[in-house]
Amino acid sequence: MPGMSKDDIDITVEDNQLILSGEKKQEQEEKDSNYYRVERSYGTFRRIFTLPARVDVAKVKAAYQDGVLTVRVPKAEAAKAKKIEIESN
Repeated sequence: MPGMSKDDIDITVEDNQLILSGEKKQEQEEKDSNYYRVERSYGTFRRIFTLPARVDVAKVKAAYQDGVLTVRVPKAEAAKAKKIEIESN
């Protein structure tokens, strides 16, 4: 998400869905002795990702650095595999 600030991005989790939404705003201004030009572009986006049923919503974390958004969605403790020892008689 280059060119965006973290304030322009919204992340929510509801009903086992991760929802990323936001608005990109860009303005470019150019002045010369013969002309004056301003370009503005705006756009909204929304992406929805379905999450597995066993996600620990309270531990979801997001980080944004240098145009890269990282979202970590950990599994709930009950969803992690557990090794069971075999007892011998």
